[in-house]
Amino acid sequence: MKLSTKGRLGKNNKTVRVETNDAANAEFNLQLTGEVKAFVAITPPKALLIGNIGEPISQVVTAVPDAREPSTILRTETFGQGNFRYTMKETEVEGKKAYQFLIENIRTTVGTYSEQILLFTDRMDHNPIIIPVIGNIRPVGSENSKAGDAPSVPGPEKK
Repeated sequence: MKLSTKGRLGKNNKTVRVETNDAANAEFNLQLTGEVKAFVAITPPKALLIGNIGEPISQVVTAVPDAREPSTILRTETFGQGNFRYTMKETEVEGKKAYQFLIENIRTTVGTYSEQILLFTDRMDHNPIIIPVIGNIRPVGSENSKAGDAPSVPGPEKK
């Protein structure tokens, strides 16, 4: 049995139904519990680029490697259609090495997008680390154009 902990931070519980050929214990539940710690803490966990077309839209996201298992970002890539750009700089947060990403919308048309920044570290067992980038670019004067509004994430096109 293998249990993936990807995307499962904090306390986790999993129940597994076990069937055996032992008549006295033909079936039973096996309870797995544990805490999954972040290898790299991403704050906020995703970049939300929400605003009106033509206006500057950006957000800063910070990645702080766990001090008990330090790592270095060796390279980054983007996955998506190229609706944003970013810069990365090494910094410090509470005395720990960290990386700060300034993520900026460059989309020039109204619409939504869902893309990613992929972080590759010197710890191959944890690659890639993903920073989701969600964009919602609205027309000027849109009544739903407040920066705190949640974007609708694009899904598959209907035919």
